[in-house]
Amino acid sequence: MHPDPASAAHPAAQPGRGWRRAALVGHLVLAPASVAVIVLIAASGGGTWLVGATVAVTVALHVAVGLAGRFPDAGFALSAAAMVALVLLPMPGWSPSLLPSAGCFLLVLWREAELGARTRRLVALAVGLLGVVLAELVAVRRSVDVEPTWMRLTEGVLLAGTVVGIWLAAIAATRRRERAASAQAARIDEARRAERAGIRSDLHDVIAHSLTVMIARAEAAALATVDPGAETELLEIAESGRDALDGLRAMLAVLDADPGATSGLPLSLEALPTMVAAASTSLHTVELVEEGERRTLSLRAELALVRLVQEAITNALRHVQPPLAVRVRLRWEADRVGVVVQDDGGSGPRRARGSGSGLSGVRERVLAADGTFEVTEDGGWRLEAMLPVRERR
Repeated sequence: MHPDPASAAHPAAQPGRGWRRAALVGHLVLAPASVAVIVLIAASGGGTWLVGATVAVTVALHVAVGLAGRFPDAGFALSAAAMVALVLLPMPGWSPSLLPSAGCFLLVLWREAELGARTRRLVALAVGLLGVVLAELVAVRRSVDVEPTWMRLTEGVLLAGTVVGIWLAAIAATRRRERAASAQAARIDEARRAERAGIRSDLHDVIAHSLTVMIARAEAAALATVDPGAETELLEIAESGRDALDGLRAMLAVLDADPGATSGLPLSLEALPTMVAAASTSLHTVELVEEGERRTLSLRAELALVRLVQEAITNALRHVQPPLAVRVRLRWEADRVGVVVQDDGGSGPRRARGSGSGLSGVRERVLAADGTFEVTEDGGWRLEAMLPVRERR
């Protein structure tokens, strides 16, 4: 469903539930009160045309409220013109504040200050204040022998204060709404980033690792077979697997997620022996050595350790020519655990096929778990980390 172009260009100009309620209350309260005032004007000897003009101004003010719901500028212009006409009605001692429907102007002023750009807001304030000045000047001229000038000045100050107060309150409400919308958008964006990070982590840590193991097994089988045709097929399978890895890495780059986010996969220390066994072939010797008494890690530290081992094995199988030996060593101490994954360099590096983001992701995980991480080259690649031991919370 596509939004209406006008509403898309000015979405805030659509009348919300709060504005509709305020407009309805204004109509229900101010209109009957204005009818009573008009009756008093007629009973006090006001001419037919004066009563008719007052009725016309009252109707115009209420129409302006309805118009301001979708067209704030037009509604404000109409209400301002109606207020000028109200001020100029030739009635001795007349003040616009005597007509309750004059409050419609304040409603429309709120709407304009709430939705308008900075210039339009300032113009609306200036129009409101000039209207107060005009109203009081006309009232003072007409009532010079009836009321003291200071009373009119006091009334003018009160009306000006009301206009400024309404204007400031509308701007404050708008800014609160904008901050709330911004905070909500930030929460949505954060949730979206976390979801993308989870997808990225799952793709990298599970599918990439499985493809790498499949490639290694296909190559090992190709070298072990005596059938030339089968050897060719197996090598082609391995090459297709590497192409799939390249495509997967390109897709991960598009996702551009936070590598420090955690995945929802149920990987744990108990999964390490299975992971190591799955990576071993006739040409790839992968062994796990564990020293010391196993202790409890935080969930974040445990996940970082498992991901480090997985990434190190994946990189070794992907980037080093067999025959290859990889050793995974866990060393448990009282307050920390050391993990070292080292390969022997095999028979040399494979042809470079681009760089991935796995190691940077592992580094982020380890650092986020308050650990240390180091990569060195010593005949082969050595990945080493130290993670703190602490009870799960």
